Amino acid sequence: MIIQFDKHAKEVVKEFKSILSHKALNEITDEQFSELETLVLASVEVVHSNMAHKAAKSLEALAHELRKEAGHVE
Repeated sequence: MIIQFDKHAKEVVKEFKSILSHKALNEITDEQFSELETLVLASVEVVHSNMAHKAAKSLEALAHELRKEAGHVE
């Protein structure tokens, strides 16, 4: 499974730009928008990593319970 977080980050910044006034767009540099994109990308990756870790822990607990139940088959 390929998750393209970078494309998502670019889309977030693009949408953010679309709601800014012309004056604000002129005040914010391309470098600053690039930094924003990097921050969005990092935050999405952290959330994804945390959710994957949580899912793995849930699967481990389920596997443990299944092994335990398998030992008590009548």
